[in-house]
Amino acid sequence: MPHQPMRPLRDTGPSIPKENMALQDELETRSNQVRSAEKKLQHKELEAQEQIMYIRQEYEAKFKGLMPASLRQELEDTISSLKSQVNFLQKRASILQEELTTYQSRR
Repeated sequence: MPHQPMRPLRDTGPSIPKENMALQDELETRSNQVRSAEKKLQHKELEAQEQIMYIRQEYEAKFKGLMPASLRQELEDTISSLKSQVNFLQKRASILQEELTTYQSRR
């Protein structure tokens, strides 16, 4: 295997600007993907909230007075618990998004 001379470290030629442009383009693409995903997530969250409200209204209209108060309370407690879980997951998603943004800005 023939020995090839090492190139000087400072002589990087025109490849660095191309690499920087490629990285810049990739960063922009990833940022756009993140924004798009955030918009989709917000849209899905709104849809889910609307669906929950609709189902709850249906539930209340159909079952009000037809079930024991203890069961009704248990179901309402379940709904409250699920709402808390949704809030927690939304906060977690926000934290993860911030971490992703920080990670991307370091690259």
